[in-house]
This record gives sequence, C-alpha cells and structure tokens, in this order.
Amino acid sequence: MNEIKCIFCETESDRIVIEENGYQGKQCDQCGLIYISPRPSFDEIIDLYGHDEAYISAQSHISDDFAKRLYAKHHLKIIRSVIKSGSLLEIGAGAGYFLDEASKIGFEPYGLEFNPVQADFVRNQLKIPCQESPLSKSVFNGKKFDIVYHCDVISHLFDPISDFKQMHQSMKDESFLIFETGNLGEVDQKYFEYVPSFQYPDHLFFFSSDNLINLLEQTGFELVKIYRYSLAPQLITKKSLSNIKNSIKNIFRTSTDKTIKEKKPTADRDDVESQSTDVKSFSAKSSLKQSLKGVYLYVYRYCMYLLRYKIGRIAPKVHRPQTVIVVAKKSAVS
Repeated sequence: MNEIKCIFCETESDRIVIEENGYQGKQCDQCGLIYISPRPSFDEIIDLYGHDEAYISAQSHISDDFAKRLYAKHHLKIIRSVIKSGSLLEIGAGAGYFLDEASKIGFEPYGLEFNPVQADFVRNQLKIPCQESPLSKSVFNGKKFDIVYHCDVISHLFDPISDFKQMHQSMKDESFLIFETGNLGEVDQKYFEYVPSFQYPDHLFFFSSDNLINLLEQTGFELVKIYRYSLAPQLITKKSLSNIKNSIKNIFRTSTDKTIKEKKPTADRDDVESQSTDVKSFSAKSSLKQSLKGVYLYVYRYCMYLLRYKIGRIAPKVHRPQTVIVVAKKSAVS
C-alpha cells in the first residue's frame, strides 16, 4: 500500500470524499480527480482479477448476457456512426458479449481479459481471440487496431496516462478510441448517497469530464464527441426497489417467525402421510419461483437499460451522476 498524488496535477490531497472497505478516496483540490490513496500494488490488483476476487464475479458477468448484449448494441450504434468495420480490440472484455455482437455486424473482434474464467469463456464458447494480459506491443503479435474500446475499465487502470499512451501505440492511423465511464470527479457529494457501492479497491480512479479531456490530450487523442446519460433515474429507482425489497423481507421474516412459534406438533402418522405431499408442493413452488425470478430479472434489466440510456439521455444535469461515452480519434503525434 502506497500513498500517491493526483496523476494530473502531481499534488497531494487530504480531502477524503469516499471511505469504503478500508480504503480512502481522496479528491484533488485543483482538478477534481478522485483516487485511492494509499492503494494496492500493481501485483495485488492483478491478483484480484486472477483469483476472481473482484467486486463482480466471473459467473455473474457470464450469466448477465441479456443486459450486456443490450448495452453492446447501443454502443455499437455509436461506433458505427464513425467507423463501419475493421479490427476491434476490447480491453477488459468480461464475458465477451460486446465482442460477439460486434462480430455479428462485421467487425473483427479481439479481447484482453485478466480473469481466466471469463477469458476461457470468450475463447472457447464464443470462439473469439482473447488474451489474459495487459495491453502491450506484444499482444496479438503486435497487431494494430482500427478501434480500441473499453467500458467501465478506465477507473480500474493502475496508470491511466501510461495505458492510454499504449492504446495509442496499438492503433492504426485514423483509428478511434471509444470508451464509457462515469463522471464522479465532478459530481456534487450530496448525490454520493445514491451510489450503492464505489467498488473499492477494484476502482482506483474516478474522473471528471475535464480530467478525461486532459487525459486524451496528454496521450495523443483528439476528442470527437461525448455522449452524456444521467444516472439519476437509474440510481433512484435502484435505491427505491432496494428499500421495498428490504421491507418485504422484514415482513416475511416476522410472519415466518410467528408461524413457527404458533405451529402445534402433529402425530407421527400425520407427518409420514403429509411428507410426500410436502415434497411435491415444495418442488412445484420452487419451479414457479425460479420462473417468476427469471421474468423479474428480464424486466428489471430491460428497465435499467431504458433508465440509463433512453431516459438518461434526456438533459443530463451538471454536477449530477452521469455515465459518458467518449469518442476520440488518434492524432498523428502522441
């Protein structure tokens, strides 16, 4: 664990704005960047993903194909507005559903993913080239790409400036860098209570829009466009649903405890005769429960998608939580 400075201003900050899981997020007084300090070493961060100990497990990524494909189709429309085809590298490919959707519309997909379970799924189930390594000159035999893409990855990067320079070196001339991230570095702290988790120590940085523009300029990219989506509708809905869920759990817990206390013992013969019926009833209820859960998750994830990218597209407010999709073009000189 080492203390670090703001990567843009190279100044130290004592202003702690986030505390979670024993880690502190400090905010730079000059540019607004939020960064973990002290933070884990690079090897510790790699180990986090290599042993599937990140905030979201590999299996969760793999099972969430419906939502991830929805998001992928939305993002690919933006990508196709600037480039129609070509080789596409995704950094932090997860379960590979974005790459799979990209391949369906003519892109040549490649992935980088630290998590071995997910990387194996991408290679063997989706049949997409995927390496378990950080971006370097040697990945995919030094191949240059038309598009480099990542989603919710920049906050995980150990050295964003160095990593963006490496992205620049891995791209062809006239190619595009497209990524999604949040804007927490410019968000009023009163909205932090709506963020269910900051996912420390997975996340190492939270950026503002000015931070992102600065990062692009320092590493050889020209900003083309920023798409902004308000997260307020999604975050408020999630918090409301969580409160309702907890209230229902408390009601059922109280009701169950009361039933157990009031239940009278029955004769052994009655127990034997009712046992078969109880098993059948339990099996039927379990099957119905799983079906209803599946429908609920389908509706929930689709609603979250609509709240994020459709409703959230309408007039996102300054200093409120947003997710932004940044489209940048490789400049001639890095």
